[in-house]
Amino acid sequence: MKADLKELKVELRGEREVVATRYFAAPRQLVFDCFTKPELMRRWLTGPEGWTLERIENDLRVGGNYLYVFMDEKGTKMGVYGKFLEVLVPEKVSNNENYATDMSAFDPNGPENPDATVESRTFTTEGDLTLMTHVVKFASAEVREMEIGAVEAWKDLCQVLDKLLLELV
Repeated sequence: MKADLKELKVELRGEREVVATRYFAAPRQLVFDCFTKPELMRRWLTGPEGWTLERIENDLRVGGNYLYVFMDEKGTKMGVYGKFLEVLVPEKVSNNENYATDMSAFDPNGPENPDATVESRTFTTEGDLTLMTHVVKFASAEVREMEIGAVEAWKDLCQVLDKLLLELV
């Protein structure tokens, strides 16, 4: 395997999109499951440094809602939530993405944000590897500029996922 296959490659596309690609040394179904099954997500999707994924609600179907609540060591909580827009097991999952920085005021039945980020992850088998292509479309160039750090943080998360996949294969 080439050394650069384990690198998260990030490309800016147009003014509003980011495309990140990364290979994983595991079957496509297992990689897809790690991105969609709560019991596996908890083992690698930690959020910002010092945070843990405390709560996951995943209604993995088109139109289904999801909510991921992260908590830091002091008990501060923040959430990521939205709807699944496309689900093709084990090939693709896409969703809109919103942020709740104050979970005490969060209303899961509140109105949808028309400017929500839209993201898709496609999983493709290439020999013994799975290629994940993660496309993130932001509401504006300004929002992309503010959020690009979150995309870069995926580099570390991918390394944690690599370790989990080694345990599971």
